Amino acid sequence: MDLMWLFTVPVLKLAIKIAIGSSAGFLIIQIIRWYFQAKPQNPFEDDIRVARKAYVHDQKKRDAVIKQAFSKDKIPSDLDAIIIGSGIGGMTSGAILSKAGKRVLVLEQHDQAGGCCHSFIDKGYEWDVGIHYIGEMGSPQTLNKTLLDQIADGQIEWAPLEDDFDVIQIGYDEKSRRYPVATGLEPWRSLLKKQFPDEGAAVDTYFDLLKSTSKSSTIHGALKLMPMWLVKIVLASGVLKLFTNLFKPEYTKCLLDVVTGLTNNKDLQTVFMYCWGDYGCPPSKSNFTMQALLNRHFMRGGAHYPVGGASEIAYNIIPVIERAGG
Repeated sequence: MDLMWLFTVPVLKLAIKIAIGSSAGFLIIQIIRWYFQAKPQNPFEDDIRVARKAYVHDQKKRDAVIKQAFSKDKIPSDLDAIIIGSGIGGMTSGAILSKAGKRVLVLEQHDQAGGCCHSFIDKGYEWDVGIHYIGEMGSPQTLNKTLLDQIADGQIEWAPLEDDFDVIQIGYDEKSRRYPVATGLEPWRSLLKKQFPDEGAAVDTYFDLLKSTSKSSTIHGALKLMPMWLVKIVLASGVLKLFTNLFKPEYTKCLLDVVTGLTNNKDLQTVFMYCWGDYGCPPSKSNFTMQALLNRHFMRGGAHYPVGGASEIAYNIIPVIERAGG
């Protein structure tokens, strides 16, 4: 429908001019306001990594850090922020705010900090509740590794797993089939072609999709940061269809549909989708891009496990939060 006639009606023309002028004025005022506001300290201005300190094995000393019971008397004065939950997200936010000079209170309903990064002792053994291995913590240095280093004084060390860090087993006893997962996209592609010599085209297409879906990760992040009203305008305008691949089948179909469309080989389908349990959503309900993100995550440098156990993460982030008075 042609709406250009609206601009020929005097009253509407005046209203449109007032709206545009008001919006421009508001934007200018906001820019001036942001410019003259006190600029917060850059939390990553200084590299805070220090040489690895001696590991603390005395559980009482460790509990004094990660099991701090709530008390009103311990609440810092002049708080800048209160964070509910001490999982990796809460601790990361608290550490970054603290590095920016903010005084933060992190609250946790459990008896210790860490969320899925905590551990517990039973019958003399330490048990992890969430972490089994993490990607992007080896070489080369990644953004995730850099961020963790800067919120934990560089104290968290990572032990690499074997190159074949996962093994998919289908079936039992003498009828079982085992398919190792190799570190690196190209090594895994080559291994799959050896494991499934008649499925070369399906393997190549799957890995092409892994690479193509990585190109719009920045767009996904930008949309997450935008106000919802602006996101709706961007989506409705159709501009993303011109400059991204967000509307291609690999973005709009579930994982199961994408994989079953590549091959009829049930074993290969299983191998492609084997780690969906890591994000807790079955292939029929999860988007292919989630699986692709996970595959790429572990292909960059392989899988790693924190030296000393998962509780080392909370144990080394908490002092950074406390350093600013939190």
